[in-house]
Amino acid sequence: MKEITEDISTLIRKEIELAKQELGTSVATKAKGAAILAVVAVMGFLMLIFLLLALRDGLDSFLWTWVADLATVGVLGIVALVAALIAKRKLATPIKADMTKKTIKEDVEWAKTLGKQ
Repeated sequence: MKEITEDISTLIRKEIELAKQELGTSVATKAKGAAILAVVAVMGFLMLIFLLLALRDGLDSFLWTWVADLATVGVLGIVALVAALIAKRKLATPIKADMTKKTIKEDVEWAKTLGKQ
């Protein structure tokens, strides 16, 4: 009985280690992706500023200045809406721990067989 208790204890510790490792890897990957996305966002923001200035100057040549400004704001609003929808979809993906779930199910089945012996 002592051996079985030690085996179960070891098994539980190993399951916890596996879960930590699996979730840690997944979180680290998401963190790296977020850091890269932050750099891209800053560069994209700077590009957007110059694009909007060019758009405003172009529209200003044949529209009133205030209409050109409003059109530029409209374009910026559409870009922001699209970016927000994309970000929402990307952040909605859950972090997976499939291996941990599988091994825990196997452990439960194994523990059930111990009681039948």
